[in-house]
Amino acid sequence: MTTTRATRPLGAVLPMLATMMTVAPADAQSSPPQELPPVVVEQPSRPSSRARPARKRQAAATSATRRTVQRASTTSDAAAANGRSTRAETATGPVHGYLANQSGTGTKTDTPLRETPQSITVVTADRVADQAASTVQETLRYVPGVFADAYGPDSRGDYPRIRGQDPNIYLDGTRVVNTFQFNEWRPDPYTLERIEVLRGPSSVLYGDTSTAGLLNLISKRPQAESSNEIGVQYGSFNRKQMQVDSTGKLTKDGEWLYRFVGVFRDSNSQTDYVPDDRIVLAPSLTWRPTNNTSWTVLVTYQKDKTGSSTAFLPHEGTLYPGPNGFIPLQRFTSDPSWDRYQTETAAVSSLFEHRFNDALTIRQSMRYAHVEGIYHGMYPDVYSNPQDPFLDPARRTVARYIWARDTVKDSFTSDSNAELKFVSGPVQHKALFGVDYRGLGERASSGSGYDATPFDLYAPVYTGVTPPTMAAEPDLRQSQLGLYAQDQMRLGRWLAVVGIRHDYVTNNIQGSPTENLQATTGRAGLMYELPFGLTPYVTYAQSFNPIFGSGVCASGVCAPQRGEMVELGFKYNLMPGTAINGAIFDTIERNRLATDPDNPLLSVQTGKVRIRGAELEVITRVTPELDLIGAYSYLDARVESGDNAGKHVETVPEHQASLWAKYRLTLLGLPGVTVGGGVRYIGQSWDGTDTIRTPDYTLFDAMIRYENGPWRFQVNATNLADKRHVTTCLARGDCFYGMGRTVLSSLTYRF
Repeated sequence: MTTTRATRPLGAVLPMLATMMTVAPADAQSSPPQELPPVVVEQPSRPSSRARPARKRQAAATSATRRTVQRASTTSDAAAANGRSTRAETATGPVHGYLANQSGTGTKTDTPLRETPQSITVVTADRVADQAASTVQETLRYVPGVFADAYGPDSRGDYPRIRGQDPNIYLDGTRVVNTFQFNEWRPDPYTLERIEVLRGPSSVLYGDTSTAGLLNLISKRPQAESSNEIGVQYGSFNRKQMQVDSTGKLTKDGEWLYRFVGVFRDSNSQTDYVPDDRIVLAPSLTWRPTNNTSWTVLVTYQKDKTGSSTAFLPHEGTLYPGPNGFIPLQRFTSDPSWDRYQTETAAVSSLFEHRFNDALTIRQSMRYAHVEGIYHGMYPDVYSNPQDPFLDPARRTVARYIWARDTVKDSFTSDSNAELKFVSGPVQHKALFGVDYRGLGERASSGSGYDATPFDLYAPVYTGVTPPTMAAEPDLRQSQLGLYAQDQMRLGRWLAVVGIRHDYVTNNIQGSPTENLQATTGRAGLMYELPFGLTPYVTYAQSFNPIFGSGVCASGVCAPQRGEMVELGFKYNLMPGTAINGAIFDTIERNRLATDPDNPLLSVQTGKVRIRGAELEVITRVTPELDLIGAYSYLDARVESGDNAGKHVETVPEHQASLWAKYRLTLLGLPGVTVGGGVRYIGQSWDGTDTIRTPDYTLFDAMIRYENGPWRFQVNATNLADKRHVTTCLARGDCFYGMGRTVLSSLTYRF
């Protein structure tokens, strides 16, 4: 196959660069580097010499290629059946099994995970399917350092905590969710190829990230190899879902590829009167005019219709029984005639990449999203008097607060960068220079008030609600522009990553003076590859996190959060198919968000938090039949200054541990049967004032699957013992129930 080495746009520039540089290998492995050949720049002599896939080749070459592809496809299918892939893994492509080796989240370049000096976990699509996760936060239950269900099953969004703080959520490398906001786009796990968890500050590449780090969701993209599946699900809470995923070539030569992903769900939820309905339509198209050029356009339409699954229940009746016992797990504290949580999203994304030669690659991604949201709900007033929120001597009734907010949000994100590989003396370089931008415009109207009728938490009567008066909020405009540079260097077995970034942030609330902010952040990491597969590292990183969106802080616009981290860790690849990763870290964050005592839906900023901890992760294929995922984390999270200085940070379990295993019964004469199971331990946590302790708990999950040709039947159960548990209790007065036992069956046909 002919490869285009350069195209006309760089004309005379690349020949000059070729005399100054030599090419670095695509991604140096753990072996010592070899001498590198010089850059070769080949200009096409005529248009027909362009590397157009197959279209202008001779018939014999086309036939030979077709036979090669057919053989490769057969080999790939066999490999997939054995949990292997014959194709080289990329940072955004599919992974067969649980263990990913490449990622772009930690460096914005296609880099082996063992060469990235920061803690990263890649949750693959196979892992999501095996564990039957229905939300992004559920996919993180077996990831170290992550409290996946910190506030229980929340219909409003994904709210995991990473290393005791709230992460930022990205999609394909640019921001998709404004943290602490409601009615945000909530991507469905079925539309994702991977979910990548980068732990620790990442502002040098992404700008607005907290000290927790970020989730980078990688969309399913068109593939050249044809693959189609259609599935149906039925499970607890009368959940009915159909999903479809189809990809392949639109043209025989592979210049045009397509993919379509769809999800259609009609379901109830654990909370009474709360639906969980969803429609997702996600077509995408890839154009490959040359072997070195790729342009993918992804379109998404999503509509979620649900309600207030989070009941904000008092301590009494949840954490401990009162004179009336425990409040039922499914209790709905709003009113069916009023309650509504609806989010409708339309988005289009563009992902472009062009490789000029082995030395220079440019990438550009952008996305526009329009999100309309309706949030009407009610919740108990447990905040006015957290110790005794009840209105009657029998301790049954509470007052309720009425809440309404309708929003229209328009956001635009873009990231453009150039990757340049060269050598200077004995040092190999992979340099990255980029600029990214994020703009948000929001229009909203809101209203609130109190319901005059006391509400019985143990025997509720729903009598309707008088809606509050809605008033328009000031329009909001916010933007962020960042300039960044990074250099990944190798000298023998030494690896180093250094980066620097400068951000410009503008906050503009209608009727208020425009606020302009600037910040410079950096990161430096050093690794050394030992000859037996162990790579220790040390990293220092900073975070800068401007809080986007209105309706977050009681004071109007939130001040940016600032933080820093030192991390000492290792990555150990004992053998193929095994990765053992560990880290200890020390993190400080300032201007942290805490709940406003006068309004639990708003935040105040106070003080400084210090979080120290350790993590260990093992992902391995023990035998061809047995896969294991193990994780452990320890966190010591304290408030160092401000309110509640010296106390534990709220909602941070001190210890967490998990183990997931999947075993194929091939050796027992049942080659189509696979069983799996997991155990999750979540340690005790505190309420933010060290007054109320949420006890620890242990949950069990299970899976069984039968495959026969193109058919796959699977049953999953989470919280198998149906253990009643509370995930979090806060000093402000409320507690959050965890998910009870859920059973989900699925039938999938692949063709």
